[in-house]
Amino acid sequence: MNYPEWWQRLLAGLIDGVILAIVFFIINTIFGAMAGTNLSVLRIVLVLAVIINTGLLVGYKVFFESSTMQATPGKMVFGLKVVDAGGNRAALKPVIMRTWPWWLNILGVIGALMLIGLFGLLVALAIMGIFFTFFNPPLGRCIHDQTADLHVIKAGKGMFA
Repeated sequence: MNYPEWWQRLLAGLIDGVILAIVFFIINTIFGAMAGTNLSVLRIVLVLAVIINTGLLVGYKVFFESSTMQATPGKMVFGLKVVDAGGNRAALKPVIMRTWPWWLNILGVIGALMLIGLFGLLVALAIMGIFFTFFNPPLGRCIHDQTADLHVIKAGKGMFA
């Protein structure tokens, strides 16, 4: 298998992040307007927004990576695909399993909103640590790729060779 450079995965993730940030901004603005200035209601509404945003993020990744495209738009820009150990299209269950780090986001935000600052900070550090595992061998696979037994490979030129 031909694995991408670490920076290609990082930039692909940033592209997907920008796409999702626009959606999240709209959702958060709507939920924030619904809450008004009541702090108790705002906390509840923000937790609901985080749960919805996390569900959309996971759905985005699962939809694109388990489809015939085998890649999110960010990955497509660099010609990357998510495949199983045999180099074939990944099944739905492992693609869902591969999203487990994004679910940690819910814990971090809920911890922060409950004013358990240290807990939120620890979860944020854990998430960053997970995503920076693309620097580690074997073959530049992140820990969430390894736990789902999937590979992100360089499958074509994409928009940038």
